[in-house]
Amino acid sequence: MSARIIIAAVVSLTAALTNTSWACDPCGLHNAVQVPGVINSMRATGLQPGAVTLGAQQQVSTFNVRGENDLRTTNTDLELIKSLSVTQLSLGYNLSSSFATQINTPFIVRNYDRFERFRKVNDTESGIGDISLLGTYSPYSYTDVDSRFFVAAQSGIKLPTGDTGSLKRVASEDQTTADQRIQGRGLTLGTGSVDLPIGIVSYGRLGRFVGFGTAQYTVRGEGAADYRFASDLVWSVAPGYLFLIGEDESLSLSLLVSGENKGDDRLNGARLSKTSSNNTYVGGELFYAVSTKGSFQLALEVPVSLNVGGAAVEPELRARIGAGWSF
Repeated sequence: MSARIIIAAVVSLTAALTNTSWACDPCGLHNAVQVPGVINSMRATGLQPGAVTLGAQQQVSTFNVRGENDLRTTNTDLELIKSLSVTQLSLGYNLSSSFATQINTPFIVRNYDRFERFRKVNDTESGIGDISLLGTYSPYSYTDVDSRFFVAAQSGIKLPTGDTGSLKRVASEDQTTADQRIQGRGLTLGTGSVDLPIGIVSYGRLGRFVGFGTAQYTVRGEGAADYRFASDLVWSVAPGYLFLIGEDESLSLSLLVSGENKGDDRLNGARLSKTSSNNTYVGGELFYAVSTKGSFQLALEVPVSLNVGGAAVEPELRARIGAGWSF
């Protein structure tokens, strides 16, 4: 395989992803595309048949609230998200050099201000989120001394294991009141729906230059209390440079661009106008691989373009640390 083919493949994927500029943390709670484990293993060394992979990731996101004083005077029952902490644990198994399976389990902590009778009270909700089961298939990979390339497809199912108490509270109101209350916040620990994620992952290296990209579209089913989250597309692309490269370890620094596009959720069939998102994040990522076993990831992103459908809550900052190990 020639170097030109490798570069063209990476550049083509990068262009395809960056032509769509989207991101949203509250809806990203229920996506598995970033979970380390099988993908980090492929990124570091490729799939090793028979290997068991473990992954752990912690992502913390903070939010900004626009016009909080105005909201306090017009709402007697309102929640405004301040931060989200999502811890994802994964367990995978490589059936062959081309196919692997993985189960992802998230633990979510929502920190928010609750307004009751015009008084602000800080509150926290935590628990297990929606567990997802994924299969990864890599139809093509190539490796030589100076280059490496792979492309993989992912698909699976997300199960309604997370708590949906917040959805039930919203569903008890009429559409207009519910739309005003939501304000784009991380509404719930679980969607209450069975969802179908479909994605693609690609990686290329030529000498010390690397490129990594992911895209995942999730088809959402009907959730709890007649609430339906909109289907969404999440993506990330990370062109970078290997500052350390060797048989036993490598270290790359990448420019990270990521996002998500999500339409309006629905309650009893009616659109909720403050639940859509069309935002873009930019940041940096460090990716370290040691031996043929371990990988570590550190990323920091800030939004550079925001469109949250008129909601008061806007993403502010997110930081992510992850690790994967193969046995």
